[in-house]
Amino acid sequence: VPNEMIERVDPVTGEKSGGKSAAKSLVNRLMSWGFILGIVLGSLQLVLLPALQKSSPLEEVRQAAVIPSILASVYQIMNGLVFIGEGVMVGCGNFMQLSLSTVVATCAALLSLNTLPKMYGLTGVWMSFGVFNIFRLAGVWLHQTRLGPLAKVNKKQTA
Repeated sequence: VPNEMIERVDPVTGEKSGGKSAAKSLVNRLMSWGFILGIVLGSLQLVLLPALQKSSPLEEVRQAAVIPSILASVYQIMNGLVFIGEGVMVGCGNFMQLSLSTVVATCAALLSLNTLPKMYGLTGVWMSFGVFNIFRLAGVWLHQTRLGPLAKVNKKQTA
């Protein structure tokens, strides 16, 4: 457990500060901000989608870019959560879990890249990127709810 998660007692006032509960509150706040900012960024991308239609004179290119652009906008919500969650894993020193989560997500992405583009073309490539992010988000969820030092299950054991 990193030193920042250790509860300290002020010798003068006797006031407690820090600890796992404070760290979990901070993580929850950061995850909320990641979710909100992911929605904002994804919404901004959707609003700017008509500008994408002016990026190429070829109608085929403009049409091919629509669905991948929408998918990328939706993935911003996941990205906001994943980037914060993986930062928490690093901060907690859970490098092995982060590495395993990334390896599993990469394997899932490679498998989907082997199948989805054959069925959906360029959109399949972006769908594969979504598979990668879904698996990364699952790794973050497992860390925060089951396996990490701030998970309720682990907080009860050390309290």
